[in-house]
Amino acid sequence: MSDKNTTVKIAKSGLWLTSGYAISRVGQLIAQICLARLLSPEDFGVWAMVLVVTILTDLFQDNATAAVLIQRGLEDKKLVDAVYSIGVNLSIFMFIVQALAGLPISWFFEQPVLFPLIVCVSLKFLINAGTGTRGAILQRQMKFREVAISNIGNGIARMCGTLILAAFGAGVWSFAGGEICKAIVDAGLKRWYCRYHCTYHLFPDQQAVRDVWSYTSGLIGINLAVYANTNGDNFLIGKLLGTKLLGYYNLAYQLAMLPAFALSQINKVNFSVLSRRDDEGKQSYLRQILEYYALFYSQIYSVGFVVAPWIIPLVYGSEWEGVVPIYQIVIIYAYARGFMSIMGTTLNSLNQPRTNAKINWALVPLSIPAFFIGAKLGGTVGVAIAVALVMGIGATIWFWFATCRAAKWNLVTLAKPVILPTVVAIFSAEVVMFSTASLTLQMKMLLQPILVISINALLLSIFSRGRIPLTVIKLIKKLMKPKAKLADS
Repeated sequence: MSDKNTTVKIAKSGLWLTSGYAISRVGQLIAQICLARLLSPEDFGVWAMVLVVTILTDLFQDNATAAVLIQRGLEDKKLVDAVYSIGVNLSIFMFIVQALAGLPISWFFEQPVLFPLIVCVSLKFLINAGTGTRGAILQRQMKFREVAISNIGNGIARMCGTLILAAFGAGVWSFAGGEICKAIVDAGLKRWYCRYHCTYHLFPDQQAVRDVWSYTSGLIGINLAVYANTNGDNFLIGKLLGTKLLGYYNLAYQLAMLPAFALSQINKVNFSVLSRRDDEGKQSYLRQILEYYALFYSQIYSVGFVVAPWIIPLVYGSEWEGVVPIYQIVIIYAYARGFMSIMGTTLNSLNQPRTNAKINWALVPLSIPAFFIGAKLGGTVGVAIAVALVMGIGATIWFWFATCRAAKWNLVTLAKPVILPTVVAIFSAEVVMFSTASLTLQMKMLLQPILVISINALLLSIFSRGRIPLTVIKLIKKLMKPKAKLADS
């Protein structure tokens, strides 16, 4: 396959995953908007407390062990069966662990309903046993269309399940019901699409187990560090400030991270592609991906920053106005985290997950105290500022430097493509906010998004001397290229 057609295939794979994810997330956003009308901020806060536990235990789903198949391939049947068996055994074990963890968590937060909620959500481990392996096989086989369809299906299932339960007055239990619906559909679709026959062994091949552990131990270390850095804020707000403020913060965080979460789908393609390339090819591909991320996501976040003051109360109701300042601060972190995510995926493809873990763990002693100080001095806004400064700007600089050093790559070469889009986005957002401050709501709704995008496009065209518009046009043409023309590849 030629390099040109390979690029097209990669772009189309990313488009499939992003589109599938977008449809799933739009459904989740619709559900969230409806739930904001049906449920109280306290209900959102209680569910955020559940997430403090479930996000941690989710790190030990069989997705983590299955990632080794994407990196090493499917040629070794013993390795595939070992990964599948470990995933099933781990899922059963984590069901028990999470269910038992619900009781002390309910005592800690002084919310008795947390225990049965957490036990209910734990059922998804049993439902999804082996699903991670099937998903990894599909990714290794570059069957991203099937992965995207699975994402769409489980997203719709969660949306429908949550809304139906909420409409019938299930309250915070609506969230748990939606998660169970999502797990059932996801497991069913991936089982249907994955035709690879996996054999379960209660005691997998020991050599294969050692091979799996040598790789996934680093991934688990990464995930634990990321968990500590990204969930310490929820933990402290829930304990120190209460369920209502945690509900505000959780909603702001989810909205800010919505575009960044889409990157997790693109990174599935990135990981598969990077794992197949040599060191020089990895660096070239990474530079291109970083530039694409900066170009598109800087636009998204600059528009989000400008329209947040009127669109959040308009969509969610005046009761949620307290979300606005938190959101505008957290998006700084969300944008920066995208770069860290891409660099981390690259390190994993270089078979350096432990280096990735060390980089993330180095941030933990800084993040937790910063969240605590922020909560004490400024409440939820103070925590958001700490997140933006420490885990956003500071962590990105550190992560970029450490990754380039570990991979022996030139930092300036990789950083150069993202500087211009980032600076331009900040400037355009500030200009539009200042110049439209006195306009009516109707005029802001009409003009602000258009002005931000127009100023961004104009300045990028001028300062790049036309290179950036041509780059974007070429990418769009590749994505629009008829699939039939790729048949010869």
